[in-house]
Amino acid sequence: MKIKYKSYSFVLAVLIGGFSLFTSCADDLDIGRKIDEDEYNHIYENNAYLRDAKTNKVSNIVELYTKTYTTKVKMGLTKVPSSTTEAKVKVDAEYLKEYNLKHNTDFELYPENYVKFENGGALTINSDNKTGEVAMTIEAAENLSEGKTYVLPLVISDFSSDISIEGEAKHCIYLVKDMQNASDVYKGEDVVRGYVFFEVNSTNPLNTLCFELENGKLIWDVVVLFAANINYDAAAGRPRVQCNPNVQYLLDNNEIFIQPLRKRGVKVLLGLLGNHDFTGLAQLSKQGAKDFAREVAQYCKAYNLDGINYDDEYSKAPDLSNPALTTKSLNAGARLCYETKKAMPDKLVTVFAYGSMYGVDNVDGVDIKNWIDIAVPNYVGIVRPVGGLTKKECAGLAAEYNKKTGGSLYKAQAQNLINDGYGWHMGFD
Repeated sequence: MKIKYKSYSFVLAVLIGGFSLFTSCADDLDIGRKIDEDEYNHIYENNAYLRDAKTNKVSNIVELYTKTYTTKVKMGLTKVPSSTTEAKVKVDAEYLKEYNLKHNTDFELYPENYVKFENGGALTINSDNKTGEVAMTIEAAENLSEGKTYVLPLVISDFSSDISIEGEAKHCIYLVKDMQNASDVYKGEDVVRGYVFFEVNSTNPLNTLCFELENGKLIWDVVVLFAANINYDAAAGRPRVQCNPNVQYLLDNNEIFIQPLRKRGVKVLLGLLGNHDFTGLAQLSKQGAKDFAREVAQYCKAYNLDGINYDDEYSKAPDLSNPALTTKSLNAGARLCYETKKAMPDKLVTVFAYGSMYGVDNVDGVDIKNWIDIAVPNYVGIVRPVGGLTKKECAGLAAEYNKKTGGSLYKAQAQNLINDGYGWHMGFD
């Protein structure tokens, strides 16, 4: 009876409270007022919008590193049309003035005759779909001002069926910049290249573009986003890739922070590092290494990265009862590199030659040259090649710039790297 008493009391309290709330709210009701239903008429309309199909953005940045840039322009509807809808995408030069006024800018129009649409810009949305696309090519116009941004405004026109399109929804903007003469990383074939770790908790990787040689070539050929981690996923019962908020932000916004580097020839790698638990890069079992390598490969594919760097630090002793783990060893570190290269043969597999990540010259009879592309040393040190690797795949100098630790890349030291046959110099932070 005691339990029932409490239950009835609770229900009674809720009913009384609810009635009180209802009566207090009822005082604010305007009974009998006529509602203006015109405000809600648009919910029945089929509204159209224009976007870039690659990015699904209204405003898009196009940097012309080559003579042509190709994308698709997408027209979308808020619901499936009752019949086939046809429309046309074209340049809207008259919209430029309105755009500049709204954004307080003074952009010039990108020359229209250098913009080509497939099928004259015509697109079709079938009655079983909500989107239609048309290919667009932007050619590098002659006599563009170097470093200047131009605007290419597009608009939907000549649509056929019963759809509604108003205001900004009918426009899509491309901000076009000629980058054909911008500096890149290509310094020749037989040169010493730069490999740098950016501590992304404090540094924007786009700073890479600030470092140039006297001839305008970029110093850093490879950039590591330092760093994501290996951690244990208790729910899945396996090691996994974990990204802190700063790393994940760069990955989620890679068109802003990563792809501009890749367009200039810079290779962008995801750094992976131990993170104070019982998983570690050099203590995965054979199956654990295969599984982790597949996940790493999916990260590189999903975020359009050029590969990874493995750094075996900050991990605790492995839990040997877990089938994904094994005793920490050089062989386990080598196995992970081997399995990673198998999972993504078109990507770079690189290592910080520290801990148990470097030193074994073959896995399953396959030489290290087939599964490690670059090896960089700890500060003050150098990497000595093993197996079929040569000094061309190794760094002969490593510096931690923030703490001023390691060798400086002054002229004589750079010449020593060349004379010794090393292919890389490394920097951190």
